[in-house]
Amino acid sequence: MSALRKLWSLRRRRPWFVTGSLGVLAFLLAYPFVHWWLQSAGIAGRFGYFDLGAYRSAVNNWLAGDPLYVENDDGGYHGSYLYPPVFVLLFVPVAETSLLGLSFRQAGVLLNVVSVGLLWVGLQAAVAGFGLSLAWYERGLLLWAVAGFGPVIVSMQLAQVSVFLAALLTFGLVGVLYDDEPDGRFAACTAGAATAVAGTMKFVYAPVGAHLLQDRRRFAAAVATGLALAGLSVAVFGVDSHLRYLDVLTWGKGWGESRAPYPPYLWLPPYYRPFHAVGATAGLVARAGLTAAITAVALLSADADVEAETFALGAAAIPLIAPRVYTQDLAVLLPAAVALLATELRRADGRPLVPVVGVWLAAVHAYGLFALIVLLNDHVVPTLNGLLPLAVAPAARTVAALGQPGLWAVLLLVGLAMYRVAAAASRPGWVDGR
Repeated sequence: MSALRKLWSLRRRRPWFVTGSLGVLAFLLAYPFVHWWLQSAGIAGRFGYFDLGAYRSAVNNWLAGDPLYVENDDGGYHGSYLYPPVFVLLFVPVAETSLLGLSFRQAGVLLNVVSVGLLWVGLQAAVAGFGLSLAWYERGLLLWAVAGFGPVIVSMQLAQVSVFLAALLTFGLVGVLYDDEPDGRFAACTAGAATAVAGTMKFVYAPVGAHLLQDRRRFAAAVATGLALAGLSVAVFGVDSHLRYLDVLTWGKGWGESRAPYPPYLWLPPYYRPFHAVGATAGLVARAGLTAAITAVALLSADADVEAETFALGAAAIPLIAPRVYTQDLAVLLPAAVALLATELRRADGRPLVPVVGVWLAAVHAYGLFALIVLLNDHVVPTLNGLLPLAVAPAARTVAALGQPGLWAVLLLVGLAMYRVAAAASRPGWVDGR
């Protein structure tokens, strides 16, 4: 049975889920046209492929024997290449000196096509891993829906690697789904390797490794991949490049001495600041607590059949635990939502509408936040200004920070996944005196 027929067959048993799913699907299919209108109105940014310049410059610097990491006059590294040295190799095909001879715009298009294509293929494989088939037209609808997902569009506008990393994690999910098969060793290695590559290219993606704690083969594959990447990196780029990279990490993007993050009410499409309303110290405590909690429940549920939920928990937690991420990084919620949607549909007490709503909230984050800020600035604040002139501005900013759609998308997915994994966790033996 195809996916849409399966969905329609649930209309009497789960009417709210079916209605919500069809509504979100319709929104995703229509959103590219909405975005085109926002762009023509000057609200949405253009496809400038801004990050591509940093990637191409890194390749050029490497080939010319110059440093990969170029420090700005102010001492920071904004606008420069910021990933580990080894990943410069990924961008050789889109460099100016590539044999393909691509122009800047052609290189940006190629990077986006490959990234979205991989994510599309990975999602199809994940759907198949959960035992659901897709008709040919459903595969086309899925591609259009992925391309119409707000964070994916923001990533494509920048020519960022967030969609590529989301694709890698999706293949990691596929490996998790198949590693219990008789020939599951390759699947386990795929899951571990894909997770390691994503988590080392962007260290802030490390929380997705929660599922590695539940399987020795996946964990070993991740460690082996990390060591192989490190060895290749040193062999190709030398020790000096890595010492410079340590300086980049010290400067940081949210954990070092980089400039303070812009608050969400000073809006731009990529802005996403989950803990802005509670402050930096409380946010740090919350991140540490969530990290400890995810580690604990992943270890304690290693013998339970909640590996897909654990993967979803780690992936969805990235935008909460990471020191700083952006709207485009919410693309990682797609494989997390697929995992939760499939597992919730299998439960008699499942809540499949939760991941559906989460996807919609992530999809509208950038311009939903913009609409909220416009509403506050143009209507709410002027109305209340005469009554509470001293309290309106701080309150409006707090409302904007707490009203970030992407924040609630992450909270819904993390909350549901944490609930399922924690419910399956068993107490360690020392609690019972064993």
